[in-house]
Amino acid sequence: MKQHDPKVEAEHLESRELLPIGEVSLLTGVNAVTLRAWQRRFGLVIPARTPKGHRLYTPENIQQIHEINAWLAKGVAISKVKPLLISSARATEDDHTALQEGDLWHEQITGLNGALFELDQQKLHQIFDEALGLYPFQLVKQKLLLAWMAQLPALLEPRLDAELLLAWLESELASRIGGRASFAGQASLAQIGVVCLPSVQGQKTAEQQSGYSSMSHSGINNSSITNRLYSLVLRLELAELRVSVINLGVLDITSLGLINNRLKVDALLLLPEANHPPSKIFELQSVLEQMQETCYLIGPFAPTLTALSAFMAPDLAEWVNQVSAAKEQHRKQQRKQKNSAAEQMQGGQADER
Repeated sequence: MKQHDPKVEAEHLESRELLPIGEVSLLTGVNAVTLRAWQRRFGLVIPARTPKGHRLYTPENIQQIHEINAWLAKGVAISKVKPLLISSARATEDDHTALQEGDLWHEQITGLNGALFELDQQKLHQIFDEALGLYPFQLVKQKLLLAWMAQLPALLEPRLDAELLLAWLESELASRIGGRASFAGQASLAQIGVVCLPSVQGQKTAEQQSGYSSMSHSGINNSSITNRLYSLVLRLELAELRVSVINLGVLDITSLGLINNRLKVDALLLLPEANHPPSKIFELQSVLEQMQETCYLIGPFAPTLTALSAFMAPDLAEWVNQVSAAKEQHRKQQRKQKNSAAEQMQGGQADER
């Protein structure tokens, strides 16, 4: 989860006591929809209002948001947070409550498993709506999405309907990704291509010789399941960050090289599967070094490619902010140059008269 620096926030607030909801979202990592839901449903973080009804947040509101985030990170349900904010002298009772509420995410994961295996669309989206509407996305990502999807490969592996379940889940989450990617009428901050890099088929020979196979009963490679699931979480996160995504699917290393200098994106995110032998890692490194597009390795198996540590993805939220700031600076320079050229043209016309 992205860490927000209280010192930076304090300096910002000294010069501007009241902040609009958009700036508060950037400072705290809690989006505007969630802040409104906290206020409306639970009486949390009550802002001031302008004469036209716009929300303005005080330094005390900002501090309360941080306290709420801390309780949520301990596993306390948002509906149980308000009493804990009244007094900080109840540490023992608070810790006990946090332990009791630690089952919150476990219950939701159990519910998601049931919805998936029963192909229950309504139940699946109800759980996601509740979680994403009431909790910061990064918390939902760590405590719910990644935790759930870390369990799924082992649950799906023995099932004959594994491919059916995966296809259904991908379809359902794709609809959510599309909905969140609309950005509520706002422009996207960056554009990214997402590529899945498959494991090497040559590994099958070694597996057969050792009497072991990583293929499930359904014929799906276990690391492939993991990557497909992580890809969904990644695309949800990018949509939350207002990043438009080009999903390029599964490409081998040779096909990846064919993208070079042809795709207008701010970066390519590459999700490698497991079990890449040294020869393929060397081949991938050679391709990445020639790519004109910025390329980052990301996902559960990326850290295993230690020889390619220079290409590991940074914190996505920070990276998007940097790209957005650079684009805004570029636009300002273009406007300045355009205005300067217009003034010179007007000056020349005046001299002619």
